[in-house]
Amino acid sequence: MISLTIDGRRVSVEPGTTLLDAARQLDIRIPTLCHVPGLEPASSCFVCAVQVKGQRGLSPSCALPAAEGMEVATNSELVRGARRVALELLLSDHAGECVAPCSAGCPAGLDIPGFVREIAAGDVPRSMRIITERLALPGALGRICPRLCEQGCRRTEYDEGLTIGPLHRYAADLDRETPAPYLPPRAPATGKSVAIVGAGPAGLAAAYFLLQKGHACTLFDAEPEAGGMLRYGIPAFRLPKDALDAEIGAIRGLGAGFRMNSRWGRDFSLAELRGGHDAVFLAIGAQRAQGLRCEGEELALSGVEFLRLVAAGNPPALGENVLVVGGGNTAMDCARSAVRLGPRSVRVLYRRTRREMPCLMQEVEEAEAEGVVCEFLVAPARLERGDDHQLLLTCRRMALGAPDASGRRSPVPVEGSEHVIECSTVIAAIGQAVDRSLAETEGLRVTGWGIAADERTLATNLPGVFAGGDAVLGADLAVRAVAAGRIAAASIDQFLRGEAVAGEARATAVVFRPVDDAERALIFRGIEMAARVPMPEIEMERRRAGFDEVASGLSGAGAGREARRCLTCGCRKSDCCRVRTLATEYAADPGRFAGARRRFTQDTSHPEIVYEPGKCIMCDACVRIAAAAGEALGLTAIGRGFDVTVAAPFGQPLSEALTRVALRCAEACPSGALALRSARSCDLAVMR
Repeated sequence: MISLTIDGRRVSVEPGTTLLDAARQLDIRIPTLCHVPGLEPASSCFVCAVQVKGQRGLSPSCALPAAEGMEVATNSELVRGARRVALELLLSDHAGECVAPCSAGCPAGLDIPGFVREIAAGDVPRSMRIITERLALPGALGRICPRLCEQGCRRTEYDEGLTIGPLHRYAADLDRETPAPYLPPRAPATGKSVAIVGAGPAGLAAAYFLLQKGHACTLFDAEPEAGGMLRYGIPAFRLPKDALDAEIGAIRGLGAGFRMNSRWGRDFSLAELRGGHDAVFLAIGAQRAQGLRCEGEELALSGVEFLRLVAAGNPPALGENVLVVGGGNTAMDCARSAVRLGPRSVRVLYRRTRREMPCLMQEVEEAEAEGVVCEFLVAPARLERGDDHQLLLTCRRMALGAPDASGRRSPVPVEGSEHVIECSTVIAAIGQAVDRSLAETEGLRVTGWGIAADERTLATNLPGVFAGGDAVLGADLAVRAVAAGRIAAASIDQFLRGEAVAGEARATAVVFRPVDDAERALIFRGIEMAARVPMPEIEMERRRAGFDEVASGLSGAGAGREARRCLTCGCRKSDCCRVRTLATEYAADPGRFAGARRRFTQDTSHPEIVYEPGKCIMCDACVRIAAAAGEALGLTAIGRGFDVTVAAPFGQPLSEALTRVALRCAEACPSGALALRSARSCDLAVMR
C-alpha cells in the first residue's frame, strides 16, 4: 500500500491509484469534466488539477498515480485560480446560451421554455410545478405583468414573440378549476416564525416560499383584505378578485396566518415584531401617492385612492369631464376605470410624448379603444375651483429637452403656452412613494427610494430584518416584488438555520447572440412562420359598461398551439451542465478571454440526441465511450488547431456513428454539446 497526504489527511491506497481516486477515498471532491470512470483518462480539461509539494506547476489528478509520501493540495488559491482560468478558456468561444433570452429577461427568472414545453405536451400539472418553483401568484401575474420576457423572445426576430404571460395564466386558471389545485409540498415545521409586514405581492411571495421551507408566517396588513396593490390598485377588468383570492387561498392552504386591519406604527411596532418572531420581512409597498406638484394640488383626487375606492365598490362621483394626469399604468387604470363610471369625457394628460410613456403601450391602445383621449406634451401648472363646482386646470405646453437621469428627455415648458382646461374631476396618477418616516424612527437605514437593503440578500441594517419589493425600490413592477419575496425567503431561511446569509445562488450564464444573418437563418432553419394566438376579449359594449375581465383567456387548443410556437431556446442541459456548475463555483468570467467564437451549428440527424459542436469542450468522453463500446464507426477529432471538432468520420451522420451508446454519451457529456432531443438531459440517469 502507498501512503500519502491529501489536504493534510493521511490515506493509504493500492499502487496505481490516481490522486483523483485517492482523494475520493477521503471524501475529498476534486472537480472533473473529461473524466469517465472505467476509461483511460484524457487529462484534457485540467479542471482536476492539484498541487503536489516539490513539483513545479500543477498536475491533472485523474492521470497522476499516487506515490509514497506525496503531499497534495486540492483546493489552494493556486489550484482554484488555475481551475478558474481553465473554465474561462473553455467558455471563451462557446457557441450557445445557458438560459433562454425570455428567461433571462424575466425578473423572476422563470423557466419559461420548461413550463411552455409541458403545456405543449398537455401536462398542465407538470407545467404548474415548474412555474411555482420560481413564481408565486402566476395567475395574477399572467394578467398584469408587463411581460419583459416577451421582449426578449427570439421569435421576435422571425415573426412574432410568444404570448408568455397568457400561457402561465392559462396553466394557473386551469389548475384553479380542478378539484384539488396544486399546492407545493411543505417541509416539516422548523419551529421558527416570520412576521411579514405587508400582504401585497412581495409579502405573499415571501410567505409562499418560506412556508414551503417549514417556517411559520404571519402577514400583517393595514387593509381589510390581502393583496396590496394587486387588489386595491389593479382594476377588476384586468385582474378579477376571484382569481386573486384563489392564489391567496393557496398561501392560506400552506398555513399562512393573516392579521388584517393592522397598521405598522398604530397596532404594532417593529421592535414588538422582532421580539415575538425569529425574523421580519418588510414588504410595505409604495402606497403614498405623489401630488400634482403645482398650486392647488389638494383639489385633485389621488389615483391610488381612486382605484382603492373603485375596488372597494365605493367609487366617487366624477362628473362629466375627467382629467387624468400621468403616463404610467396607474394612469391608464384610472382612465379606463373612469370610463366605466359613465362620464362624458375622459382625457389623459402626459408631459412627454407617447413614445416616452412608462406604461405598456397595449394599455394605451386599449384605453383609446374604450374612448379615452390622450394628450401629450402637456403639464399642469395650477388647479383651482371655478364656477358651478367645476375645476380649472391651467396647463403649459411642453417640449422635450436633454435626457434626464432616467435617460428620457426632460420636458421643458414652452413660453406663452398656458391654457385652461375646465373639468369636473382631476385624478393625479403621477407616481407613488415609500413612507420612510416610520422606518427611520425604528432604526432602519433608508435611501432616496425607500428602506435600505442589501441588493443580493435584502438584509437591512437590523439583524433578522429584511425588506424588499416597492418598500426598497419605490413604485415598481409586481413581478419584481414577487421575485424579491422569493429572494427574501431564501435569505431568511439561511438566517433562521444559522447559515451565512448569501441570498439565492446565481449561476453563471453564457449569453448567445447571432453574429450575422446567416447564423440567424441557421437558428430558424426548419421553423415555420406562425402568428401568435390572439387573446380573446369581451365585446366593447360590455367592456365600457362594467368591470368584467376584458381578456377572457386562451382556450386549451389556443394555449397548445401557442406553446408549440416556442423555439425552446436555451441549453437543454442548463440545470446539469458541469461546465456551468463549476464556472459558478469558481466564479469564472465567460467573457474574460472572449474573442471570435465558433459559429452555431446543430446536428439533428440522430433520433435520440442533438449535437451542437459549438458547445463541445473537446473532453473526448464521447469518443472514448464509443470506442470502448465497440461502435463500428464511432466518433473522432476532425480538423486542426482552433478548428478541431468531434464528428463521425468520413462525413457520416451522427445516427450512423452512435448506434448503441448515444444516451450514454449524452449522459457523460459535461456541457450541452450532446443532449436529448426532447426531454431534459438532466433526467437521463432516471431514464436509463
